[in-house]
Amino acid sequence: MLSPEAFAAWCERTEVSVQARSLIDRIRSSSPARRVGGGRSNVSGRYPSRKMGVTIQFESHRVELAGIYEMEHDPDVLEFFDQPITIKLDYESLGGRRVGVMHTPDFFVIRTRNAGWEEWKSEDELLRLAERRPNRYVLGEDGRWRCPPGEAHARMFELYYRIRSSRGINWVYQRNIQYLEDYLRFDSEQLRAGVRETVIALVSTNPGIRLSELFTATMEQANRDEIHTLIALGEIHIDLTSAPLVEADKIRVYPDQRAEARQPDWNGNQPGEALSSSSVGSSPDCASVLAAMGLLPHMSPKHMAEANRRLEQIQAYVAQQPLADGVSSRTVRRWLQRYRQAEAALGDGYSGLLPRFDSCGNRGSKLPEKTQVLMSESIDRDYETPKQKRKFQIYGALVRACETEGTPAPSYKTFSEAVNRRQGYEVVLRRRGRRAAYQIEPPYLELELTTPRHGDRPFHICHIDHTELDVELLCSSTNRNLGRPWWTILIDAFSRRLLAFFLSFDPPSYRSCMMVLRDCVRQYGRLPQILVVDGGKEFESVYFETLLARYECTKKTRPPAKPRFGSICERLFGSSTQLIYCLSGNTQSSRNVRQMTKSVDPKNHAIWTLERLHERLCEWAYEFYDTTVHPALGQTPRDCFELGLQRAGQRLHRQIAYNEEFRMMTLPTTARGTALVHPGKGVKINHLHYWTNAFRDPTIEHTRVPVRYDPYDAGIAWAYVGNRWVSCFCEYFSSFRERSEREMMLAAAELRERSRSHSREFQVTAKRLADFIASVEAEEALLLQRLRDSAGKRIHLENGEPVTALERGGVS
Repeated sequence: MLSPEAFAAWCERTEVSVQARSLIDRIRSSSPARRVGGGRSNVSGRYPSRKMGVTIQFESHRVELAGIYEMEHDPDVLEFFDQPITIKLDYESLGGRRVGVMHTPDFFVIRTRNAGWEEWKSEDELLRLAERRPNRYVLGEDGRWRCPPGEAHARMFELYYRIRSSRGINWVYQRNIQYLEDYLRFDSEQLRAGVRETVIALVSTNPGIRLSELFTATMEQANRDEIHTLIALGEIHIDLTSAPLVEADKIRVYPDQRAEARQPDWNGNQPGEALSSSSVGSSPDCASVLAAMGLLPHMSPKHMAEANRRLEQIQAYVAQQPLADGVSSRTVRRWLQRYRQAEAALGDGYSGLLPRFDSCGNRGSKLPEKTQVLMSESIDRDYETPKQKRKFQIYGALVRACETEGTPAPSYKTFSEAVNRRQGYEVVLRRRGRRAAYQIEPPYLELELTTPRHGDRPFHICHIDHTELDVELLCSSTNRNLGRPWWTILIDAFSRRLLAFFLSFDPPSYRSCMMVLRDCVRQYGRLPQILVVDGGKEFESVYFETLLARYECTKKTRPPAKPRFGSICERLFGSSTQLIYCLSGNTQSSRNVRQMTKSVDPKNHAIWTLERLHERLCEWAYEFYDTTVHPALGQTPRDCFELGLQRAGQRLHRQIAYNEEFRMMTLPTTARGTALVHPGKGVKINHLHYWTNAFRDPTIEHTRVPVRYDPYDAGIAWAYVGNRWVSCFCEYFSSFRERSEREMMLAAAELRERSRSHSREFQVTAKRLADFIASVEAEEALLLQRLRDSAGKRIHLENGEPVTALERGGVS
């Protein structure tokens, strides 16, 4: 961000008004006006901007994130702010009514010469909005989109308001910027001595050398990471809009941009030389092509067999050979005439022999037009609704409507066929909702490649997801059933390699997310460039987002109820059943509870503990699955991962040290974030007490302090006391000493679940105790009443009063 002095200098240089400077000051000092979220099909998220020093929100990774990448790496952009303060737009609606709407633009951008608001939208969305709000979204004669009310608001401050369309996004540039982003965060001083001089000298000697050839020529002097670094820093030049960097044989390398301009293009033409008209061949007759295409797409095997039969008869007729039985010479002459006409008109006589079975007869509807309209309206109004009426019910209403209008009613068969012709995504969407329709939603085909869905290299895009494993587990010490564990995975989208996983009895939370990232750093020393998650609350935690921002990881949130966005995780979960369904205690039989008996109850067959299951999952994930050929890759995940690192560079400068600082960043907290300090016992975290001498301070007792704990070690926790984090030790600390990190993690998870089970049982025990005490108290009340009655009886006898039958205990 600009320093106060740099911002003041910019204001003087651009001569902004006092009013505009006050507005910009408010925007620069304010938080985003709203927290963005993804829609039904949008992927939203946070981008860690090094230029701004904060995370920047985006609502669409196809539009707004592309704009963020452009602004992040555009030297003309000094600052950009997401979701700036709301402004008011006044314009005339489609019906002619004057409206005023409060609008939060996507970005406010400060450039070297001006500043203003920028709204990024897809071209398709702009076309739809222009139909509904033609006075707000206008397509100019120059092909650019404008927002007249936004421009009018900006003119009051001598600023600009621009609509940015996805049509103007260069996706090759976007792909290359993501590919080089790791190197844009690299210090050039870390290059080995002599590398820069060697590579620049080679490129200067051979301007326009292919990148693949440069890799080969400098194999002994420079690795791929160093060459990528020189490209990212501008020491050598390539055109980032020409071809993806992963296709190194298509990239030309120059010593600088001026050298590229002096080179001829690689079609042999000098700069500015146009292709001659003679170099272009004459185009075919469009009319004939269209005419042929109107017929040939309907060529079924039946049509082709008939055309072949006719062609054989024509050849026999021309050769004056006998014709087949049932074929007259007159018929063959007619076929020959059609053949010659098609050859003259289309250049293809064979198409003239194709039969036209589909056009024979009267295939139009026999129903009156009014009946067809009523039938269509009936289906729209009654069938395609959330009521999900049956066809027979709707047909009865249609018959009455036809009688009222005086038009013939269709038969039930005709009506059913009309309904069935509409069956599909749109019908299911209207009748059963978007989640049910999602199962049959047609795929979205990208005819133009934007950015690869699964990334260009390892650690480019990774996914986190959770599932509850279908197996019952036992406690290793008490042998009691602890239920089903949760499995959290981190998978690399490019290679489908399972990078890390976390196994626990705890339901999905940001703790399991942080732990799986922690295990990834422990094994690989890396975090992904882009992390894809679902819309769960565990991914919105301040601690989790702080961890991603600290290590410059972009978070993308996939749309809700869209499991195909996480298809690689779903496929891995499905593959894991190869192991889980072979274990004793798997829960397949419990899917149909009504048919499950005690003899097949998974709880009665459970023999696996968390520790033993963890060992087998490690073997399956890192040995079996990792070395099995993946059908989508044609190779094993391990081979794909290692080959990807070899081609894209090791990127060792992005390594993260697995030290105390990193482990502290991954420590989660409790649900409330704080814990109460009990005198003489300390704080209670996950049903366990932790103590430190700092709790002896009387001012600390009976107060709530921020706490953090380590899921990998239940023997220690941290509390924020006296403006610093202090370590606290558990009452079971001796049980966790001298154990490996994995052992501590599994033991801690089991201990937490055992304590949680005890708490649940305590609630049941407390209720039973309350019921018992209530019965005792009821008996006491009854005894007390009897004593009172007995005392009253004695008083009556002493006074000589008559005794009633009730007092005698008898019946009158």
